[in-house]
Amino acid sequence: MNYDTGIKREWLVANGLGGYASSTVIASNARKYHGLLVAALNPPVRRTVLFSSIDETLCIDNEVFEFSVHKYPETVHPEGFKHLKFFEMDMFPCFVYEAGGITIKKTVFMEHEKNAVFVEYDILNPEKICGEIMLRPLITHRDFHSTMQRQQVSFDCDFINDVCSVTDDGERILSLAGDTTRFVKSENWYYNMEYDDERLRGLDYQEDVYSPGYFIDCFKENKSLCIAAACQSHGYNETALYDVVLDWKHVKDTELDRRQKLVERAGYTNSFVKTLVIAADSFIVSRDRYKSIIAGYHWFSDWGRDAMISLPGLTLATHRFDDAQNILLLFETYTRDGLIPNNFTEMGKSKYNSADAPLWFIHACYKYLECTADAAFVKKHLWHTIQSIISYYRSGTDHVHADTDGLIVSGAQMTWMDAKFGDWIATPRAGKACEINALWYNALKIAEHMADLFDCDHTVYRELSLLVKKSYEKFWNQSLQCLFDVLADRVDDSIRPNQIFAVALPFRVVSKKHAEKIIETVERLLLTPFGLRSLSPDNPCYKKNYCGDARSRDASYHQGTVWPWLLGAFITAYLNIHGQNEQSLKYVRKLLLPLTQHLSAAGLGSISEVFDADQPHTPGGCVSQAWNVAEMLRLVNEYPFVFDQDSL
Repeated sequence: MNYDTGIKREWLVANGLGGYASSTVIASNARKYHGLLVAALNPPVRRTVLFSSIDETLCIDNEVFEFSVHKYPETVHPEGFKHLKFFEMDMFPCFVYEAGGITIKKTVFMEHEKNAVFVEYDILNPEKICGEIMLRPLITHRDFHSTMQRQQVSFDCDFINDVCSVTDDGERILSLAGDTTRFVKSENWYYNMEYDDERLRGLDYQEDVYSPGYFIDCFKENKSLCIAAACQSHGYNETALYDVVLDWKHVKDTELDRRQKLVERAGYTNSFVKTLVIAADSFIVSRDRYKSIIAGYHWFSDWGRDAMISLPGLTLATHRFDDAQNILLLFETYTRDGLIPNNFTEMGKSKYNSADAPLWFIHACYKYLECTADAAFVKKHLWHTIQSIISYYRSGTDHVHADTDGLIVSGAQMTWMDAKFGDWIATPRAGKACEINALWYNALKIAEHMADLFDCDHTVYRELSLLVKKSYEKFWNQSLQCLFDVLADRVDDSIRPNQIFAVALPFRVVSKKHAEKIIETVERLLLTPFGLRSLSPDNPCYKKNYCGDARSRDASYHQGTVWPWLLGAFITAYLNIHGQNEQSLKYVRKLLLPLTQHLSAAGLGSISEVFDADQPHTPGGCVSQAWNVAEMLRLVNEYPFVFDQDSL
């Protein structure tokens, strides 16, 4: 293992609160978002980096071996990756080091719904060599979007009842304990640590990190030990932490059992799918008394659009029906004037600037009903909100209204293509967007279906859906044999993937003839091995790469950059039109193969947010994105023959 290879592969373990532990396979933090304990102090937000990393030093006969890896200006020190024999990511990340005739297996795990992390060390010592291991925790206290310098904090530590307690300006922020180790207070600062990924992204990338001391333990045969860290908010106080670390094997077994039961409940045998079931669990988090969905790791909070698109795959395909109910109830509770929150900020405030999120909410309700046949729950808890959303869209709400032709008009930055830098909106798309109106037709047909099911009058939904379907013909671009992207004062004929939803949604708004042409155009110009491009390469605004500073990235975010979640819609559209014959299934399996291989390439066990538009389609953005994982799981649920044991 070398530095350049290891720094590009990342692992993440989530705790169900929005908090997590995450780093690279060489245990060198490449992002300011990395850390062994990033705690969600107000779940699932206010994520705070507390336990940055841990330095391991092995001492044998006056010979010292260091396993840690840190990046400083123009140097890497220590070079612990030279002792790393292999890394594996099954249920938990596992590092195996060899040095001085000793093998040390390090495993990181978290307790579910606790801001607590455990680092286990198995010392394999067949020759019964005498030695000692020193474990030095490195501490920060900052919002995970920022970096920290020494002058910004006032750290101190004390040792109470076998627990190291770290304070900042007198406030207790973190406790650390070991089961067999002895703690030695020895305060140090590490200056100018660098995070390579943040430097490449044009963000703050240097910080100072504090260490209160070190845990030390001696050995002369095989031995297992554990270091635990927790904060008091949704974690443990000092006394409780010490009791827990003494019982760390039970904590690990309990979490391992919970994860294995998730896989068993889902019922899939395909290894690719089983891995995605575990990835799905990381996105489902607590909010208030409900559940929500984190849009992506590391930096996204829970977003309404992403949650509703992701719900069928993350919860229904994995048979987590109670979680599906909780998520729908959460967003139903936050509905305002026919809109659901586009996202929640790190301070917990909700923002209502999405024209498609409420329509995806209706779609998610329909998928829940279709999968569970739980009409009683939908009627009691969701039906009124569905009716309310449609009513507000008809009469008009914040930057969203129905025109006289029945089509929905929305303002700038109201669709999923919503990148913005300062006051500059990269893809405004104000007007009648093709996917918004495909979703609108779909929502009207769902309401018509539910009205019949609940013995309500469906007339208004049926009549309006007929009008919308007729008016949707305006989107047909005869010269390019696909859909216009947006109808406005100036028609936007950019070839984008948004049109695929006109074919992929349960209630198709275009004719089969037009659907076939849409699929052909999207396949020819937008399809890549990892998803659909967000813009055709022949457009002058096309960007080949997603890279650079924030403005550069926002400029390319929806101007060519590949989005894996759209592959789910393309495959659904393709199978809807071409049928589930052997030829179609063979084609779909070929499309999915690159993503199965990607699971070991970037964010281990998950799917990256985006990929470069041009070859070699380098992954970028978040290393683990909810709707990418969810769409693959939705396909599993709806087209099981694609994922036969031997087919992928």
